[in-house]
Amino acid sequence: MSELSQEEIRRRRLARLAALGGAGSAPSPASPPVTPGASMPSPDLQTSSQVRFSPAPVPRGSTEPSTPDVANTNKEPNYSEGVKSEVDDQSKIPADGLIVTEKTDNNLLDEMPDTKMTDLSQTRQYNSFDSMGDDTLLSCGSVRVASLPQSTVGGSEGASTREDSTSRSISPAQFVEPSPVRPRPSNASPSCSRRSLSMEVDDVSERNSQSEKQEEPMEVDDNDTQTASPARKIHRSRTVSCTELTEEQLRNIVAKILQVSWSEDSAGGIFVPSVAASLLDNPKLSLEELASEALIDVITQIADGSDPLNQKLIAITETTKRPSDECGDDMLTCGPIGSETEADKADCPAPSLPLPKTIPTQGLAVSYIIRFYSNINSYEREYSKKSSEPPLSDLLQSLRTLLVNHLVLVLQGNFELEKCRKSPLLPYMLVVSPPTGLIPELLLATYTNKEVFEEVFVPLVMGIREEMRRAVSPLGGRGACGGGGALRALRALCELRAGPRHSRRPLAELIARLPSLCPDAVTTAAGREIARVSFLGPFFAISLFAEENPRLAERLFATGSGDRSLAFALQREVEASRNTLHNICHNILLCPEAREPLLNYFAALLQRNDRRAQLQTDERSLAGDGFMLNVCSVLQLLSVRIKLERVYPLYTFQPDSWVNIRDETRLYFTTQESQDWLDALNKDPNHKWPEAKFQTVCWFLTLHMHHVALIPALHTHQRRIRAFRDLQKVIEELMAAEPQWRNSFSALRNRELLRRWRRQIKRLHRSKQCAETALLETELMRRSLQFYSSVCSLLTMQLEAADAAIGPYADAFAATPEWYVEDIAEFMLFAVQYVPQIVADFIEDPIITWLLSAICHSRHFKNPYLVAKIVEVLFVINLSVPLKLKNVYEKFMDHPMSQTALPSALMKFYTDIETTGQSTEFYDKFTIRFHISIILKGMWERPIHKQAIVKESRSGHQFVKFINMLMNDTTFLLDECLTYLKRIHEAQEGAGGASGSAADARARALAQDERQCRSYLTLARETVDMLEYLTVEIKEPFLRAELVDRLASMLNFNLQQLCGPKCKNLKVRRPEKYGWEPRRLLSQLVDIYLHLDSPQFHAALAADERSFRKELFEEASVRLAKSCIKTPTEIERFKALADNAYQIAVSNQQKSDEYADAPEEFRDPLMDTLMTDPVLLPSGKIMDRSVILRHLLNSATDPFNRQPLSEDQLRPATELKERIDQWQRDKKASTS
Repeated sequence: MSELSQEEIRRRRLARLAALGGAGSAPSPASPPVTPGASMPSPDLQTSSQVRFSPAPVPRGSTEPSTPDVANTNKEPNYSEGVKSEVDDQSKIPADGLIVTEKTDNNLLDEMPDTKMTDLSQTRQYNSFDSMGDDTLLSCGSVRVASLPQSTVGGSEGASTREDSTSRSISPAQFVEPSPVRPRPSNASPSCSRRSLSMEVDDVSERNSQSEKQEEPMEVDDNDTQTASPARKIHRSRTVSCTELTEEQLRNIVAKILQVSWSEDSAGGIFVPSVAASLLDNPKLSLEELASEALIDVITQIADGSDPLNQKLIAITETTKRPSDECGDDMLTCGPIGSETEADKADCPAPSLPLPKTIPTQGLAVSYIIRFYSNINSYEREYSKKSSEPPLSDLLQSLRTLLVNHLVLVLQGNFELEKCRKSPLLPYMLVVSPPTGLIPELLLATYTNKEVFEEVFVPLVMGIREEMRRAVSPLGGRGACGGGGALRALRALCELRAGPRHSRRPLAELIARLPSLCPDAVTTAAGREIARVSFLGPFFAISLFAEENPRLAERLFATGSGDRSLAFALQREVEASRNTLHNICHNILLCPEAREPLLNYFAALLQRNDRRAQLQTDERSLAGDGFMLNVCSVLQLLSVRIKLERVYPLYTFQPDSWVNIRDETRLYFTTQESQDWLDALNKDPNHKWPEAKFQTVCWFLTLHMHHVALIPALHTHQRRIRAFRDLQKVIEELMAAEPQWRNSFSALRNRELLRRWRRQIKRLHRSKQCAETALLETELMRRSLQFYSSVCSLLTMQLEAADAAIGPYADAFAATPEWYVEDIAEFMLFAVQYVPQIVADFIEDPIITWLLSAICHSRHFKNPYLVAKIVEVLFVINLSVPLKLKNVYEKFMDHPMSQTALPSALMKFYTDIETTGQSTEFYDKFTIRFHISIILKGMWERPIHKQAIVKESRSGHQFVKFINMLMNDTTFLLDECLTYLKRIHEAQEGAGGASGSAADARARALAQDERQCRSYLTLARETVDMLEYLTVEIKEPFLRAELVDRLASMLNFNLQQLCGPKCKNLKVRRPEKYGWEPRRLLSQLVDIYLHLDSPQFHAALAADERSFRKELFEEASVRLAKSCIKTPTEIERFKALADNAYQIAVSNQQKSDEYADAPEEFRDPLMDTLMTDPVLLPSGKIMDRSVILRHLLNSATDPFNRQPLSEDQLRPATELKERIDQWQRDKKASTS
């Protein structure tokens, strides 16, 4: 034998290296092959597979079948009804292996023509490696799939089936036959051996059938032998069983799987001269060495620029466009290049994948290796019984390991191949499914060697990320959301397990080690930067917001129709993507080494985007709403199973906390008080911060992510709606005024404004539709509501501890950030208004308990606006009772706290809100009190709550203060209403007297007055209503000395406005436009008079020297009778009340004349009236008790020095009172 060349020596060394482990380290043994059932008897059966990973290990090499198909091979399938198989067994592998089980299910296809040859032109969509792994090959040229004989041994014993929900896949009975290679002359170039692409189908089918019969005689049973042709009988002298394969037969199987031939005269595959030479040197060459040398030879031919099978297998790593660019990621299909047949067009409607001009040889070599690996799976499916027993099972497993080792060598660049810019495996993750078991085998072969593992898989995961980045790009994105294939591919990789007891997820650990997982900020726009450049950034960037996905708004919402079915489909697509993202993050967090890097990434997102929670932000420097909502959704899904008992409540105060509340406003403490408390806690020797567990960190990250992601998105949407309505109103007003400006000099400017505003409102409408689709998604709102329920439970626990002043939680509540409470109220307000059905279906008791507790313990909140927000929630729910929230309202009203403590708490807050410390407190208090009045009105209609209000009225001072504030508001609001009504009346009467700019100014002033009048009338109507229904059951507090005089004065003044000589000034056009109902108001005032009819009230009416006149009451009685506002009996009672008051007024006038010369010391210094009950103030001044008490109801200060003053500090001036009484007696005696 001649001396071997250096190239031949190198090739053989690489072959031995690959056979021994290949990748530079001894790889873990690969998992046993999945061996589905035998071939299908008819191509009419559609097959699909679903592969899942099971944690039950079993020794490798076991003869037990790894799929249920083999276990059911003794059953005769009923092809008329479809083949059904049950998954009862599980594959078992060693402790460091990876478990793969295959679940099968068959469905009958429609009738198809029985053909021997089928173009393999289909790919299928997959969700994970659970459903990846069909042996579909994507190739260029005329790749032919031949159906093996249907009457082979095992052909009737079982059927391999697969589950595929999206596309029609080839039958497992079809097998990719090697294309024959013609012998080439020694002086011919490598390209001369390539088979013509235009070879006839029938010719190829006939040769393949003959070759199959010659190479696989062992699959023919005795009956077939008796009927075989003479030529076949000569070739086969005896029947060989499955377990008695000869060495020559095994070599033929190797040749068939690798599609090679070591004879130049053979037309069975790729001629490998090095193997032929090795066989001449050593006829007993082992199968492993033979296969390794054959692979080396094939790869060498590819490296030399040859395509041995003349079929350029697709390597899309260099392409710039994919079919999904047009069809979306849910239609990842493509056909063979150059296929023009009608069958091909029918089977693959998606556009063909554009082939690059030059395919790197590395990608071509990988495609060949994967093709050979797929041949093993196809062979096992075709001959399941024979393949499950040694020696063939051992051989197939050895070939698998050999192919995986050579694949690692190719990916490492150990051959002189032109490298791909991206991972050659990327097409098999995104476009076509890799053969079953390939990726798990590749993982097991490399994960123990960190360097090799990263060299193989880092380009793959980075390629998937790049594909996702292209998919979600605002300029280059595809479809509505895009990136579904990349998401599912990453999830499939993260789910792969290895190691002892399958406890490791190597690819999840690899992602956590990537420097790009959480890169350092290098720009001032840190929030947007981390969203763009981090590894997981593109995966979280799926968005429905028009600002982040403008193509969505342009393509899907261009008409502005608001198709609900389209919105629902988009919501489902985004929710599916979020579930996939959760699965990816969950698999990463299951790895102990990867948990902290991912949590650090979430914490960095929070820290770099914390300005999103501010009122004024630069949105260009921060991550978008869609990105942040996706992160928030993933954290919600991670926190859904966390029990609150495992969450440490004081985690946010720990020195090593991953959330920062240092600069936040607290519920009660100042910043300094909060720091002092924390310092004292750290110095306490009995206190020790516990180690933060994952449940605690994840829960608080989720809470803070709601503050940074969800709440700002809700505020932005509300501002968007407000801007849309305001612009719409401006357009309507300008259009209504068109007759005035149509022929004026401003007509051109106004028309240009209209065009500009209409374009703007069109964009706003699109943006609003997109935002509503993204924000009003059912699952997002439901998860947020349920998470806030757990937050309410924590806050309630801390509030109860603060109320009882027990343990560290007492001060912890005071140091809690304000937004913990405010965000709950903001979310509830949004949800009740926009998604009330979700609130009705999913609201939980902790939320109800917390809202009521916060109102009833308002003293623990320094900022009254927090309590006002919670009161507003109850107000909105009260307004929505007739709609969808009746059950929610009933839950609030049936709560024990609502029936006992809520009425008094609302009345107390009604008075406390008089001063808030804000510049707008005067106007804010009316809105807040309006909310309270609506809630109290609803409670008054329920007997239990009505009884609680009456009981509170008897408790004393607190209810008196409430009545005083109610009277103050009624007086002010009615006065303002009547003032604006007079101005509107004057403006309407003089509307025709001006023109031009004066008319425009008057119109604007009138519009302003109308808005103010409408607002004040709404507030006044509720306060008068409250006075009316309260005086029905409650009288004593209204008749107290410090209240009754002011109440009588207020009633007399408003009665004079309604029935006096100037009442015509209140007449306006279209009074219903403002809510002005003078008859109703008059009726309510008369009711209050009648409800309080008593001697004390008569005296108070008579004491009102400003407004009380008997003629006024007579005029009112006439109007009541004329308009039928009251019954005659009520009118007579009203007249009698006026007569009694008039008699007292006459008597008072006489007394006033008698006491006109009273000494100055006997007179009250404020009211200049004779004191009846003088009291001494701490400042030394003496005042009448009724006067000073009336003052204290409005301001708890000394009227002379503004120092704090309470009723308890008043001391009776007994000596002065006796002198006053004696002076009065003397005065009467002198006049008698």
